[in-house]
Amino acid sequence: MFSIFRISLLVCLLMISVGCQKGSEPGSDDQPSANVETAEVSTKGSESKDSDSKDKEATASEDKKEETEKPKPEPFKLPETVEGNWVLVLPQQQQMMPLYLLRVLVLEKPADADQKEKSDFEGVKLVSKSENVAPAKIVSSQTTKDTVNFVESLLDDEGGKEYIRLNFQGKLNKERGAIYGNISFNNDNCIPALLLPTIEKDLSKIKEPMPSPGAQELIQAMQSPDPFKPLDEFTQKMQMFPLAMDAYPTLLAVGLSQKKDTKTIQGIIKRYIETATLWGKRMQANSLISVGSMLARTDTDSSLATQYLDEAEKLIKEGVKPLTHWDQEMALAKARVGLKSENPEQIKAAGALLESEVKKYPHDRQLLTELVSYEKTHGSIDKAIEHLGILAGSPLSGRERQLIAVSRQNPDAVKFENPRDTLTALWKKKHGSTKGLDEYLTKSFKRFLDSFITKEAKEVDLKKGNRTSLIELFTGGSCPPCVAADLATGVVESSFPASKVIVLRYHQHVPAPDPLTNSDSESRFFFYNHSGTPSIDLNGQQVFGAAGGVEEVESSYKALLEALIPQLSATTDVKIDLSAAAKDGKLDLKANVTGTEKIKEPLRLVAVLAEDELHFESPNGINVHDMIVRSMLGEPNGFKATDGKLTLDKTLELNDFKGRISDYLSAFEEKSGANFTGAPLGLDKLHFVVFVQGELSKDVFQVASVPVTGTLTYKSEVAKPETTKPAKETKNPVKADKPQEKPAKTEEKPKAEPKPETAAKPEAAKPEAKKEAAKTEK
Repeated sequence: MFSIFRISLLVCLLMISVGCQKGSEPGSDDQPSANVETAEVSTKGSESKDSDSKDKEATASEDKKEETEKPKPEPFKLPETVEGNWVLVLPQQQQMMPLYLLRVLVLEKPADADQKEKSDFEGVKLVSKSENVAPAKIVSSQTTKDTVNFVESLLDDEGGKEYIRLNFQGKLNKERGAIYGNISFNNDNCIPALLLPTIEKDLSKIKEPMPSPGAQELIQAMQSPDPFKPLDEFTQKMQMFPLAMDAYPTLLAVGLSQKKDTKTIQGIIKRYIETATLWGKRMQANSLISVGSMLARTDTDSSLATQYLDEAEKLIKEGVKPLTHWDQEMALAKARVGLKSENPEQIKAAGALLESEVKKYPHDRQLLTELVSYEKTHGSIDKAIEHLGILAGSPLSGRERQLIAVSRQNPDAVKFENPRDTLTALWKKKHGSTKGLDEYLTKSFKRFLDSFITKEAKEVDLKKGNRTSLIELFTGGSCPPCVAADLATGVVESSFPASKVIVLRYHQHVPAPDPLTNSDSESRFFFYNHSGTPSIDLNGQQVFGAAGGVEEVESSYKALLEALIPQLSATTDVKIDLSAAAKDGKLDLKANVTGTEKIKEPLRLVAVLAEDELHFESPNGINVHDMIVRSMLGEPNGFKATDGKLTLDKTLELNDFKGRISDYLSAFEEKSGANFTGAPLGLDKLHFVVFVQGELSKDVFQVASVPVTGTLTYKSEVAKPETTKPAKETKNPVKADKPQEKPAKTEEKPKAEPKPETAAKPEAAKPEAKKEAAKTEK
């Protein structure tokens, strides 16, 4: 069986090497033709049959001679050095994806060669790239006869700016004719990669990904009722192949959960590390740290985890450049080992280590969870509550959700408590009841957002520029990747005053019904021609890079800052004066725009009523919602100028305003089967937001906001803030139809392509696609 898999890799190799060589053979036009002489002979009609027969025999003999003399293609030979053309291949579970064609050279100079000449030598040159793969350039390279190391920048199409830095480290495996190595992206991760030889000069003949050896067998093993045995067999047969590195962590996790004996576990780890070593020392160190971390989380002998962590540290001291997360992961593993100790000094040292790491990585939820565990048992209950405020006041990570679900299904195998439950228990223990807990969680959420504010944001000169920027976020309460975008825009609001930035959030029924959605928020979504959530527009133009779970808040915030900060110093002549006052069940809204004379396109005045500080437990974990769009006055693209002036003077019946929202939700419930019982409809903290937008460009030239003053009265009663939390949905979600109110026609602008996470252009995370109808889960 092993030989079959070994042949699979050789087949992949031959697809690039021999196959391309065959395709490069000279065409028939360049080959000698025996038929020329035959044609000449056949034209001589006076020749006798015997003579003709002799000539034919002679011609056939000549044909055979020429056929014998024709040079045959040289058989494919495994490379002896790294010199030549190579295809960088990224192994994936189902396929091996060719990325770039590289030319590798080795500098052969005596030891006393000029150092400058050595430094100027380019050992790796980029020849071509595959389709749908980002353009790139080689930043640096080092080669020997057996090794290839290079750094490559993946470039954005717009402006050629680097957005990913790729680092390959590899060594020639002469037995298999390939360079085995590993790739890190932005020094954050480490995965196996191959350089396969080719005689091709471009990738036009290598268009399709190659099948990944063993892919189907790995899938079958993973899906087995008891995957331990098939995974164990798979890793032994596939030791030389990339997918073995995917299988080992799962095999080890299954073995630990099934409490296999120490000898079995150590045998698996030994093979795992041996396999990792084939792909380079960096991969070896990464696997040692992974093993140490897994062992530290279990009830196994602590010394075993320490042993592998020490081996990883030794490799780092010997020159392996650490990945970004290694220090953090090793510290967490060591702390876990210390907390399991019965030695008070080791426990205390583990607590001190956790406190030190949390200061360096304040948003690492695993560190905070372990620190809470330490403080609960060995430290201060007040400190435990402080850390739990962050964990419970913000959305759970995907990992935490999985652990909570597994711990409920199999509490003997996994023990993980929801931080909200832990906080509630400690709060009761300290205060005797849960009174004040909700307020504490709200404050903790604000503290969580403030912790992301960067030095760069704090140093922005707020006196420069007089234009206020508008961020429009299209999100959904059941949308997992919307979490990072929603929270990142919240950090932006914490970073700058409303005189510099205003954020509006338009909820959508994506991927499931959302009680914060209304027909106006849907119409605005279609106005921008968005296809999914999260989607963000800054001053009318789409911004990418903000998406993901709670772990991606920091990167999403940085992506927004990169686009926003240059806009904060912009100046404009456009000025908006506005007022909003509630009285006797009515809402008087006034707005007047001046200073638009220099703008050379038709303009619109867009008016919005948004609700702030709304408390509602969304399925994706966001519980505090700010600046939620509740209504748009007029069309979603606003009001046209009247007599050359952009003005608004409108009085709304508050009951009609609230009734329109309520009627929409009721109609949607009836149509879709959704259940919006307990939907938040307090509508207490309203803001009147007005902005000026170009009809053609969709650019936003100025925006202003004021809180609604006076008394908001609905149905002859003064509205009071809702304190009870809404009931959870009991019916399965169904996708909403498009709203009846259609946006006005606008010119469609080209949209930037999404960026993939690997060498093909990455995006931080894919948005939830807006579907015509959601499937009902049973």
